[in-house]
Amino acid sequence: MQFEKYFNSRGFILTEGAIVERLKNEFNVTLNRHINHAGTIYEGPDILSKIYQEYIGIAHKFDMPIMLMTPTRKVNFETMKFSGFSDRDLIIDSCNFLKEIRSQYPGFVDKIFIGGLLGCKGDAYQSVEALDVDTSYAFHSLQVSEFTKGNVDFLFAGIMPALTEAIGMARAMAASCLPYIISFMVRKDGCLLDGTGIAEAIKVIDNEVNPKPICYMANCVHPSNLKMALDQEINQNSPYLKRFAGIQANSSSLDPEELNNNAMLHVENFDEMVGEICSLIKTYHFKVLGGCCGTNDVFIEKLAIALHEINKIHKT
Repeated sequence: MQFEKYFNSRGFILTEGAIVERLKNEFNVTLNRHINHAGTIYEGPDILSKIYQEYIGIAHKFDMPIMLMTPTRKVNFETMKFSGFSDRDLIIDSCNFLKEIRSQYPGFVDKIFIGGLLGCKGDAYQSVEALDVDTSYAFHSLQVSEFTKGNVDFLFAGIMPALTEAIGMARAMAASCLPYIISFMVRKDGCLLDGTGIAEAIKVIDNEVNPKPICYMANCVHPSNLKMALDQEINQNSPYLKRFAGIQANSSSLDPEELNNNAMLHVENFDEMVGEICSLIKTYHFKVLGGCCGTNDVFIEKLAIALHEINKIHKT
């Protein structure tokens, strides 16, 4: 598949930066409490398109492949019942929404990859609500089936806080035969929120699910926190850590519990964050890089500049 070809090449892959927080803070969009910003494809498509197009423009400028995710982390067949959009095919429509945006870049289409974004059923910032393996497989298979119909390039499980639900999610994604990524929510102590070490979680999923994820990563975490997590003794010297390949960086170094429902958006120095990401690349050979809460097009461009320079060094 084209996405796997680019992933297995020597170059980096950008991801989008923040979308939800930008809709709230830059454009004063009111989010749906059941499906977050997914309904914006109907109620504010121009605003949402503008944000995606900014990120694509940066990738195009530096001739870098980019992963875009559908705005669907909170969309599932339960939340849809109460969302006000129960009569819509929201997942399919989200896939088509991004395909339409991609079609506006005829010379760059092959480097814009559309991913079906899924998330845990409950609160990603705590693990107590996590589904068990079998329930997770059954629950998330419904959404995976819709993304398969939507003909996405890959699947992405965002900020997964607990191993059991991540295993079930991985099994559902594996059954689609699409390439997929599991992205964890992690603490500085080197663990998922349920206390499972990062390397151990990778080991378990790799050994229990076939085909395996194309890689693992973390999102909604500050790069300094992720470095601290990966450097912990429980993760060091594990061959499975080589499977950890990226970050969508949160601009705040607060712990997950402090970030959860925090009314104030914490934004730290973008230049320092990019420097810390470059350090992670050097140590852990990351390939997939982008932003999460608190980032924007300015951050993604700074990151792209740094990645472009590293690519130039590798080519010499």
